Amino acid sequence: MEKNPEIQFRSPEDIKSYQEEQLAKALAYLQAHSKFYQQMFAEHHIDINQIKTIEDLQQIPVTTKTDLQLHNDDFICVDKEEIIDYVTTSGTLGDPVTFVLTSEDLDRLSYNEYLSFTTTGCTKQDILQLMTTIDRRFMAGLAYYMGARELGMGVIRVCLLYTSPSPRDGLLSRMPSSA
Repeated sequence: MEKNPEIQFRSPEDIKSYQEEQLAKALAYLQAHSKFYQQMFAEHHIDINQIKTIEDLQQIPVTTKTDLQLHNDDFICVDKEEIIDYVTTSGTLGDPVTFVLTSEDLDRLSYNEYLSFTTTGCTKQDILQLMTTIDRRFMAGLAYYMGARELGMGVIRVCLLYTSPSPRDGLLSRMPSSA
């Protein structure tokens, strides 16, 4: 995985250019490995080489939860042996949807949160109080934990068995390093 740990501090133009480079790579990967997107691109006559900007994404139909439910296996782009984590949604709005992750996916998840934490000014000297579950079908909790670990922050895990309608209520608390 390519890392660009200062991208969030670059100019909007540099960030957009970087995003568009990554977009081209992602589209090429989907074209080569995803049965779902291969069919979508063919059905809608989409030439991924013509999608060069963020604005060009409007040419691709939105992927819906129904697509994920009905064609879940068609989204998998790796051999089954590479899958190390299976995550399902709770199914609140219908049938649960399963997402599969490889070791590289988990590394990317961790790195994304690392970038979020460094953007907000977190450092290795901080202690993060994580007040959401790492599991219970809330993937972001795992991402926060892994990102904090990648940064080297201490983590206090205080998973309350919440009854609130949203697992994001009371999500994160950053403790000053002098605490």
